[in-house]
Formats: sequence, structure tokens, C-alpha cells
Amino acid sequence: MLKLLHVPPPGADELGGGGGKKDKAKRALDCFDGPLEIYPSSKIKHFEAIARKTGVAYTDMLFFDDESRNRETESLGVTMHLVRDGVSWAEMEKGVMEWRKRRGYLG
Repeated sequence: MLKLLHVPPPGADELGGGGGKKDKAKRALDCFDGPLEIYPSSKIKHFEAIARKTGVAYTDMLFFDDESRNRETESLGVTMHLVRDGVSWAEMEKGVMEWRKRRGYLG
């Protein structure tokens, strides 16, 4: 599934689009380099650490979880999709549609 993730190239959010030729493009897997954020605590702290380490905006994040209490992450701008029996392809599609709707890509 990591191959399907969109990771903007360096400098894509700056004026004029992408960076120069010397900029190295990111791979989706590169965004997850370093310590994993898997430990018992508020998911808010997890996402703050992920944003700090990766530079990915909260509004670009889609979070699948089976605990409704973790919907608190949406206060940061993260889209959280609640799943009950794991992340199936159908659940992934629903999560992406939810993310697109929050971003204004769907009516």
C-alpha cells in the first residue's frame, strides 16, 4: 500500500511548484524513516511527532484506527477513519473518500 501513497516532491508547497534539479524526490517509505510512533499515549502526541519528523501537513494525513476515542486527532486537521475489522481495500477507499470530502475535493 505504501506504493500508492502520494508524497509531494521537495519544495512543491513553495511558490512556483517543485524544487530544482538538485532536490532529491521523496519516496513514501522515506517519510516513515526513524522511530515508529507506536506506544501507549494520546494519538495527538504521535501525530505531532510524525508531522515534526516528516514535514507532512496534518491536513494531508489520513489515519485509520479501530478506537473512536482517537478521533481527537481531527482537532489537528488529520482525517481519521474508524475501522472495526482492519484496513481492507474497501475501508481504504472509504477513508480516502472521507479525506477528499474534508479537503473539498467532493461535493
